[in-house]
Amino acid sequence: MGYDVVAIGDVFCDIATKPINDYPERDRQIGCEFMLSIGGQAGNFAAACASLGLRTAIICRTGNDVISNWLLTELQKLGVDCIVTVSEHRTHPGLTVSIAFKDGSRSMLTDRSANLDLKMEDIKKELLTDARFVMRAGHWNTEGLFPANKEILKMAKASGAHTGVDIGWSAYLGWTAATRQTVFEFLPFTDFLFVNVAELNELAPVSTILEMGCRNVIVHRGEEGSSWINPGFEVSVPAYDVEVVSPTGAGDVFNAGITYAFIAGKDAEECLKFANACAAAHIRRPRASNLYPDLEEVTNLMRLSFR
Repeated sequence: MGYDVVAIGDVFCDIATKPINDYPERDRQIGCEFMLSIGGQAGNFAAACASLGLRTAIICRTGNDVISNWLLTELQKLGVDCIVTVSEHRTHPGLTVSIAFKDGSRSMLTDRSANLDLKMEDIKKELLTDARFVMRAGHWNTEGLFPANKEILKMAKASGAHTGVDIGWSAYLGWTAATRQTVFEFLPFTDFLFVNVAELNELAPVSTILEMGCRNVIVHRGEEGSSWINPGFEVSVPAYDVEVVSPTGAGDVFNAGITYAFIAGKDAEECLKFANACAAAHIRRPRASNLYPDLEEVTNLMRLSFR
């Protein structure tokens, strides 16, 4: 079966708090509520795409434990087809503890675990050649695919698919010349590079990224909205005014919104408006269960005024 979207990359189990005021002092304890949910850039992206109605598959690695089985079951409930390889060396999937604060910021502790074992041999090439959009997400969390990224995106583009990459934050490797090069080498085969402002500042100027062959840079700007930049234009759209309840995964849901609207034939401004609404719908909802915005919810939210 051909898919609208094939996501390739990281899957995590997120253990996230509802927003708190601040960390407790050392050797002190405060009460808070936790939420257990699908995580990882590829995991959240795939779940959000499926919730919007796109035929979606994810290619990933997990462990062979209860948490891994729970993650895959939750993704499948949302309509995501999971093409999974079980790691032989790591018993559990990626794990993240995400501490959310009431000012909208968050801090995270991450164990990449089975994501590190994702390799080119896990990629079903027939999926790349029969998809409308191929998303490579969680670049830094899946180092095993560094040698294959260029080939994956090149193969997808040769078959007529559009390609996207979300690199995320380089928490483990840092922002050295060598790590930046792992991104630069696949930019000629990237239609959409998704970054937030901090990632963009560490990677390279937008002009440099475009000169290297990337066709479009999509910038997450948090409460300031988002931007779409390519050699011909730059469009920015403000965010929607909603209460921040659970910011974890909002960027991945935003990426799903861009993908949905782009596949639907929307122009850049409409894509940004739709994606901002997807992110807003996501962050205003407690993540007590694996719920992602659907088309009706996003359409209703778009009637609200901008910030």
